[in-house]
Amino acid sequence: MKIYIAKDDESMDMICFKIYGSLDQNVYSEFLRENEHLLHKTKLKSGDEVNLPSIEPQEEKKAKYLWE
Repeated sequence: MKIYIAKDDESMDMICFKIYGSLDQNVYSEFLRENEHLLHKTKLKSGDEVNLPSIEPQEEKKAKYLWE
């Protein structure tokens, strides 16, 4: 598992989106599970270690339209 060193005032959602390019529920939930030690913080401090789990990219779901 890789480690990301946070910068002052970064938030967990910012880091997740920066690294994985998504805040999809499955991606973000897995990311938060691996970082329970940081959940009590709204903003991170410089030097906080954020775990970066290996998350498989999800297939992009194509919207289905009634009249297609």
